[in-house]
Amino acid sequence: MSPLKRLIIAGCAVLAILGLVESHHERGSAGEERPELRLIAEVRDKIHRYYVEPVDSLLVIEGAVDGMVEAVAQGEEGIQDSSALAEVDSLLRVHAPLSNRRQLELLAHTLDQLSHSRQMPYPTDSLARAAVGGMLIALDPHSSYLDPQESEEMVERFQAHFEGIGIYFDIHQGQLVVISPIEGSPSYGKLRAGDHITAIDGISTEGITADQVMQKLRGPRDTQVRVSVARPGTDDQLEITLTRDRIPVHSVPYAFMLGEGAGYIRITRFAEQTGEELGQALNQLKAQGMERLVLDLRGNGGGFLSQAVEVADYFLDRGQLIVYTEGRETGSRLDYQDQNPLKDKPLSLVVMIDHGSASASEIVAGAIQDLDLGLIVGQTSFGKGLVQEQFPLSNNGLLLLTVARYFTPLGRLIQRPYTKDVAAYIEEGLDTLDENAVDSLHTDAQIFHTAQSRSVYGGGGITPDVFLKTTPLSSFAEDVLTEGAVFDFSSGWVGRHHDWPARFEDFLGHYQVSGQALAEFLTFLREKKKISVEDSTYAAHRQFLAGELKAEFARGLWGDEERYRVLVESDEEVEQALRLFARADALRLAHTNP
Repeated sequence: MSPLKRLIIAGCAVLAILGLVESHHERGSAGEERPELRLIAEVRDKIHRYYVEPVDSLLVIEGAVDGMVEAVAQGEEGIQDSSALAEVDSLLRVHAPLSNRRQLELLAHTLDQLSHSRQMPYPTDSLARAAVGGMLIALDPHSSYLDPQESEEMVERFQAHFEGIGIYFDIHQGQLVVISPIEGSPSYGKLRAGDHITAIDGISTEGITADQVMQKLRGPRDTQVRVSVARPGTDDQLEITLTRDRIPVHSVPYAFMLGEGAGYIRITRFAEQTGEELGQALNQLKAQGMERLVLDLRGNGGGFLSQAVEVADYFLDRGQLIVYTEGRETGSRLDYQDQNPLKDKPLSLVVMIDHGSASASEIVAGAIQDLDLGLIVGQTSFGKGLVQEQFPLSNNGLLLLTVARYFTPLGRLIQRPYTKDVAAYIEEGLDTLDENAVDSLHTDAQIFHTAQSRSVYGGGGITPDVFLKTTPLSSFAEDVLTEGAVFDFSSGWVGRHHDWPARFEDFLGHYQVSGQALAEFLTFLREKKKISVEDSTYAAHRQFLAGELKAEFARGLWGDEERYRVLVESDEEVEQALRLFARADALRLAHTNP
């Protein structure tokens, strides 16, 4: 599934009414006899019953037809016979409303006609899915349909564990390469970053797909799998037997101190146990003397509403409103309040967001901003304020349908305006890097005021209190990272050298990438990766390359967390955030001493 598709379906479900003259419970037989028609009828019925606001039935029917037409037109031959389109168009132009039964018959007829409108018949099940997609796009950018496999992947993505050997991997130039073993997993201490797994249980991995890797390496705990490994810096192939086990999937993977009294916690998603993981991280850092915290929600696309509430619970006091939702029906408002008193004195809090912070991330940031509990810094968040609910379907697929909108404690709607152009909607949410864009967003936004008389803005994501400047990657830097050059070079370099510091703390504080390593990497870029590098370009990027190499060396020697720690030390946005604690302190003091 593409990254765009994953972002579009990051939420969960929708409530919809179709505005028909006939009874909402009327059924037609058209959707009950064939699986593909049953899917269309089932989704249409869910929209009819549960969408967040009334929807004209004609809009949904037109959306279904548009979806099917677009799918057929994308084929090499295109649509050969347009008579079906003319007939459908004439029916859709009729002003009198069509009955439920007639609507389903119209969609069934369109599906059958379009499936044979090309030289090669178009699969009717694919057309049915296209029809469902068209219906949902006509509603909003976050309602969507997942087939059974995609549904399973989504559920797994937000689970707290899976069973397997525990590696991050990539298919690189047709080879299965270990990016990093997961700490504490069966692979930890046995596999290394850069290892090429050449065979699994004696079967070559040449040309293997990511899905096949997961099928072969995941499995019930206590079962065994044998991998053949070619390791950089080692001539002999290794044969390693691993016993599968339960592998935790952390949503709070990084928590450490960044100087005296200052802690750093990164939350990457809001999954089953995010709140519990955050509590553990806070306790760990408080035991190390943390009094100030940078909470990093950058790139966090959201997840479970319940976990957003639980995360916010650590920073709010009992009874404070975190978020509320409202659906279509009068009186449908649901308030989510803090259930627990603060255990310790409030932290001086800086929350980092960016254009990739969405949904649950915006709930947390919005509550902290509205209640003057911390300073929100970075770039304007994505602006997803639609609540989705999951509707299981008879084919084991999943309908993700918008059933409500959520609001911050002050009543701010975070959802951005949207149209049927989903690609433009996504691009708009991710394409406001200009510092002046923060001020431009204020022009038409509704203004709200906090208890400390600070202005906050609604209707277009969370606007930060302080905009953080960031330097976009140059085309050369993007080429280096996209080609995987740093990883490929580093795995071999680490395997060939043995004069490393014994402790990561010594490596972090004192190790410098040598001129020899940089010179060999430059040669590697030019000769192995065929990347053209002018001497002036190399000189301008020397510090960047040294930082990336040091981080990758750390991953090869210790693991992914250590790599990330090296990168954070040179993260210019984190450096800016650390300098803003004085302003966060002022908020904390004003809140505790009103």
